[in-house]
Amino acid sequence: MVPLISLAALVGPQEHKPDARIPRPLDASDLPELKDLYLRAYDPEKEHSDGFHSVDRIGTIFDGAHGTPIPEASLLTVGPDGRITGAIIITDRHVGSSGPGTAFIAELFTHPDHRRQGVAEDLLRHAMHVLHTLGHNILAVSVHSGNAAAMALYLSRDFRRLNHRTGND
Repeated sequence: MVPLISLAALVGPQEHKPDARIPRPLDASDLPELKDLYLRAYDPEKEHSDGFHSVDRIGTIFDGAHGTPIPEASLLTVGPDGRITGAIIITDRHVGSSGPGTAFIAELFTHPDHRRQGVAEDLLRHAMHVLHTLGHNILAVSVHSGNAAAMALYLSRDFRRLNHRTGND
């Protein structure tokens, strides 16, 4: 089993690059294409799989298994052909407060043909800006320790590793 690393960043206004892709909020009608993209993002060899795992994973996120989905900050980008090139799904995890909880990146993935083109960075930047406007202060994510590309992305956006305390307080 690959250990997960928890990272978090303070959310503030984000500078938008002039050439950045403008994402749009995702909605339920995107689910079929989204599940296919999710599957291909993690296993590029699978062109037309049954997608059971991806439907289950994406469906459970939208059903609130990882916190309450934040529709305004859950975004996707599309290519010139109209197909989804990347997506970020953000949830809100309330931890004993009445205001916005800690926003959590449940998923961030890109089509294999669109990697290393700034898609994930654009999605993350736009999501952080939306979260700031909604009053969120912190965005967290769990990353597999072997995912160097994801670690580099988050560290470049000022995410820092969370240290978990052990023992009694």
